[in-house]
Amino acid sequence: MIPLIVPAILTDSFTTFKDHLTKVHKDFSSVQIDVIDGIFLPNKTFSEREELNDINSEAYFELHLMVKDPVAEIAKWKENNSVTNAVFHIEADVNAEQCIKIIKENGWKAGIALNPETKIEKIMPYIDMVDEILFMTVHPGQQGAPFLPEVLEKIKEFKKLGLNVTIAADGGINKHTIKSVVDAGAEKLYIGGAITQADDVEKAHEELTNI
Repeated sequence: MIPLIVPAILTDSFTTFKDHLTKVHKDFSSVQIDVIDGIFLPNKTFSEREELNDINSEAYFELHLMVKDPVAEIAKWKENNSVTNAVFHIEADVNAEQCIKIIKENGWKAGIALNPETKIEKIMPYIDMVDEILFMTVHPGQQGAPFLPEVLEKIKEFKKLGLNVTIAADGGINKHTIKSVVDAGAEKLYIGGAITQADDVEKAHEELTNI
């Protein structure tokens, strides 16, 4: 099965977000919005929430919550009609079980992300509660951060467990790294600059899929 490719948009500018969304929304069924609060990570992404409801987009939104307090952030998105998924970091200041429950109460799919240095054991108590485990293949927060091949071994280790959960990867995935990530076991790929900064999005998508 060909892994699902989802464009990831990371920006502090709502105007830039809309520009990127305009480029990709007709070629992809969903788009990941990277949400950073300036606390969990030093940088910060755009703050407009209600304004997203005014955007005419064919794509649904998946939230990647790189924030210290995911529960408080989720409350800001509750009225957004286009959100279908939310992924929070296990390293955040959060009661993971409570956070998953709140995500599900919103009618969204729930996922847990883990940073490159975080061990798989930390997410295992919640594995039966979530739809997706997201492996960061970069140190998160900045688009263009270097790909970390050592995370591939962690993905392989998790894949061997044969669990009924989607294995996703995010960070530094492009035409040079995509095959190694898929070979390791990733079934869903969040891809930033290799798609959003491409001159021809459809061609970039096709090239990545072919690889």
